[in-house]
Amino acid sequence: LIQMNEERPHQLQHSRSLSGPKFVDPHDLETTATPGEFIHKYGGKRVIEKILIANNGIGAVKFIRSVRRWSYEMFGNDKAIAFHVMVTPEDLKANAEFIRLADNYITVPGGSNNHNYANVELILDIAKRIPVQ
Repeated sequence: LIQMNEERPHQLQHSRSLSGPKFVDPHDLETTATPGEFIHKYGGKRVIEKILIANNGIGAVKFIRSVRRWSYEMFGNDKAIAFHVMVTPEDLKANAEFIRLADNYITVPGGSNNHNYANVELILDIAKRIPVQ
């Protein structure tokens, strides 16, 4: 069941009769120290502390910046969530911005996306080895 939030009509909230995670209104959030504390406080089950980005270019840059901004606002630490990015030799040669923003990078074969960013087997292998959430 979903109902309108009377104080903020543009937002929906879950009915209290539903089980599972609590509805979290971003305006009512208190700052927590870590992602783990946040998840525990709001009824979540999985903590995300490391993310693998299998993309290059502006999409990766915008994603990293957005999550870093949220992380700083939420935890007072823009590095509470670590970013691991896949990079090709071409990305390294270009000194791509998404590499500079990341915490760590993993080199992958260059060439067409079938060899790197669109290679699902490669992405899963890297995700399991790091490991990331």
